[in-house]
Amino acid sequence: MQQLDLQLQEFSFPYTLTRSRRKTLVIYVKSGIVDVRSPLKASTKWINSFLAEKSPWVLRQLADQRKRKQQRLVIAEGSQITLLGHTLTLQIATSGRPRAAQQGSTLTLFVKEPKQDKLEKVFLDWLLEQARQYMPRMAKHYAKQLGVDHKLKDVTFRKTRTKWGHCCQDGDIQFNWLLMLAPQPVLDYLIAHETSHLRYLNHSAKFWNTVAELCPNYKEYREWLTHNGHRLWP
Repeated sequence: MQQLDLQLQEFSFPYTLTRSRRKTLVIYVKSGIVDVRSPLKASTKWINSFLAEKSPWVLRQLADQRKRKQQRLVIAEGSQITLLGHTLTLQIATSGRPRAAQQGSTLTLFVKEPKQDKLEKVFLDWLLEQARQYMPRMAKHYAKQLGVDHKLKDVTFRKTRTKWGHCCQDGDIQFNWLLMLAPQPVLDYLIAHETSHLRYLNHSAKFWNTVAELCPNYKEYREWLTHNGHRLWP
């Protein structure tokens, strides 16, 4: 893998180049990094010409990813979060026993030292507890409505970047507990979505009709997640 720069008169950007036994050129832009995959014997001229042609798209992706990064959740004194329709203001305090405590509209994070990783751990542990109290209960509620509660085996949690939720064939449903920070209708939609997979383990028309039974405005909430899901990540 090489670290290179595309230099044009109007702009430039760094990129990594990985050569392999492939036949085509392809560009990936992820986390602000431009990654080019090319055939083993692709010429530099061909690669740069391809990058120059695709540069408007690359620059849009880089700008969008920078914007999304700036919009992500900040765990700090005075930051605000929304939990099940209630706005909470974060407060940071020093304590020998790391923990989180909610009093009214204030959520206090107690840490030994106010380092970002320590604050995030205390906050995410607290949020996981909120998810355990709410999401399994709602999944059972929706499963009963659909008459598939006998298929629901367990509800577990995993903080994955690729999926907000997942339903396994054996009846296990997995959620990313950061969803607790979404507006409640969006959160409930996602729970309804995964619970509907207990009836149809696919995304067929019948599946979406089932989702609509539980959540008539699901398209609106699905759209919200597409455009705002990055805001839920610290």
